[in-house]
Amino acid sequence: MLYYAIIIYMKLSDQIYQYYLSNLSLLGEDKTFHFASRMAAWTGDSKSYDILKKSYNYIVQPDKSIDEVISELVNTPQTGKRNAHELRQPFFDKYPQLYGTHSALFRVRHLECVYGIDAKQSLFNSVSKNNLVKLEYALLNDSDAIKFLSTFAVNYIYLLERVINKDEDSFSIQRFYDLGKTYDTSNLQNLQLLIYLYTHCIIGESNFYTRKIAIKKLPIYHRMLSYLESIIDINFAKINLDNKLEFLVCARICNYESRLFDRVYNECENSISPEGKFIIDVHNQNAQIERNNFVSSEHRNVLFIMSNTEYNPHSTLVR
Repeated sequence: MLYYAIIIYMKLSDQIYQYYLSNLSLLGEDKTFHFASRMAAWTGDSKSYDILKKSYNYIVQPDKSIDEVISELVNTPQTGKRNAHELRQPFFDKYPQLYGTHSALFRVRHLECVYGIDAKQSLFNSVSKNNLVKLEYALLNDSDAIKFLSTFAVNYIYLLERVINKDEDSFSIQRFYDLGKTYDTSNLQNLQLLIYLYTHCIIGESNFYTRKIAIKKLPIYHRMLSYLESIIDINFAKINLDNKLEFLVCARICNYESRLFDRVYNECENSISPEGKFIIDVHNQNAQIERNNFVSSEHRNVLFIMSNTEYNPHSTLVR
């Protein structure tokens, strides 16, 4: 059944990919880089590397020193609203340094993994390694913070350990798995944050789709996926399409055979925008209707494209 679903929807994923390539100028620099870096990692398509070359100025900002670029990110205050904002804001207030250092860690990662630039010392010039570790320690010992910050906490910890420290076994993944079992899954926002928590553990372990996960770590990630599969199955109509597609992508990363592929793809097939060849979020109780134009749908459509093929990670280093 899964093989049959892939054959049917491959054409749709190709069409969406080509539609985004044809309208790339509408995306803006941030979405363009996101699209190209994910496609390069997942498919190794030469077009993606060409786009990444053109994104050099956006990421590197050659009119500034790397120290300046990283310092500005570290000191960027948290503003605006995001999913489950009311649940998360108290923890952004509690850890005011998280938002900026989270952004800076991503930039250091992109500089290294895409453009071959080592910016770790620039990071340490803005925030000491000791303070980075202190924040990680505080988060790891604050269950509620991890639960509700979810992606922000998980991304921070995985980026610090896997990218900056190059440490593969410095924290307990079981800790995240156990924490996932404590969410109130009758609550829509809790449900969303649970999915984010587990999927971003897997995405972080893959260094954002650029490497395979060690065999010894797959059992714990399979347990995460098995739990998510059961939760999504029961609450299918309550979960937005981005969450469902991120689950499928993580299933691909971990070579986890899920019964949900056909069900999610059926929703995708019935969610094509009337404004173009891209998927919008409309057929569930937690639909992100405010993110249904071409630009704001980029994340969802990248996930759909990736979910349609087996996981075969590529280096994103531009040569």
